[in-house]
Amino acid sequence: MVMSFFFLTGLGAVSLVTAGVLWLMLEAITPDALPATTTALVVALGVITVEIILGTWLMTLGAFLYNLSAQYSGGVEIAVADALTGPTPAAARVLMFIARTRARARRRLRARTGDGDLASDTV
Repeated sequence: MVMSFFFLTGLGAVSLVTAGVLWLMLEAITPDALPATTTALVVALGVITVEIILGTWLMTLGAFLYNLSAQYSGGVEIAVADALTGPTPAAARVLMFIARTRARARRRLRARTGDGDLASDTV
């Protein structure tokens, strides 16, 4: 609840500054066609206040419903990379390809230099 409130308050501040800058730009283009700047900012502030209240309420309701459903279903299980038992099949194929390429490069280097004292082909 608190995090959503702070997020929406920051978003509201950005929106208010954007509305003010936009209003000043429109005022420079058409000086007498728009109402006063304070009127526009008061309306924008009212809309932002409603957005903060409704957004915080909706996010709180969403968190409550998620917690309620997690209580009955056991929640969402997240697999962290450290918890995996081994590489995925695609990663294993890539690792084998890299190992074969490395061994082939070592054999070619040994054949070109005629040096048999390089490290063994074991990876």
